[in-house]
Amino acid sequence: MQRTTRVITSFVTKLLFRTRPTESAVANLSVADLERIARYDGTLPYADGRVRALVWEVKYYAGGHASKIAGEYLAQLLLAEASDIVGTPLLIPMPMHPTRRKERGHNQTEVLCESALRSLGIEKSTIKKVLGSPRSTLGQTIFASTFSYATGVLLRTRHTKPQQGLERHNRLKNLKNAMAVVYPERVEGRVCIVVDDVSTTGASFAEAKRALREAGASEVRCIALAQS
Repeated sequence: MQRTTRVITSFVTKLLFRTRPTESAVANLSVADLERIARYDGTLPYADGRVRALVWEVKYYAGGHASKIAGEYLAQLLLAEASDIVGTPLLIPMPMHPTRRKERGHNQTEVLCESALRSLGIEKSTIKKVLGSPRSTLGQTIFASTFSYATGVLLRTRHTKPQQGLERHNRLKNLKNAMAVVYPERVEGRVCIVVDDVSTTGASFAEAKRALREAGASEVRCIALAQS
């Protein structure tokens, strides 16, 4: 009887807590591994199974280890990008439409940005709301003299079809006028760095650039963790 109970308990435990294939793929992945497989420009090759698993873990599960090492690697890219910028650049995560965010439960680009900032010694708890109610998604934190971080400044105003599988011209058409800047005084005259998890054709970055430039940003730079 006891043996039967142990077998059943073991089976149920494995069923409930079994490891996802993508989780297993990144379990032993390190920043040094990412550095070795990075492309010439520092972005990670999405075609690599380990990179794809890393992106998926952050995108769909906001995975602990995946988010940590992805954030640490992204922090290096951000510091390199900011090295020739005069003043404090504004770090902006690629926005997600509220409908999709509700479905997923999080915006993976915010997960990446906040993980990167934590790796630089900034705790998430220091992010404070500066506009709107306590439940507002709009917030900004000044991180020493290196970065300002802004969520809710660049918004996805139109719920578009997923970009995956679309040709480049259809991706551009799909995202046309799909983003807007609220409180343009927050970006006016600023160098903005937009962060995304994966870039394929650059359509999302092109739309983000358009919206930010129209709002008065002096320059818009774009960084993707991975390139497909």
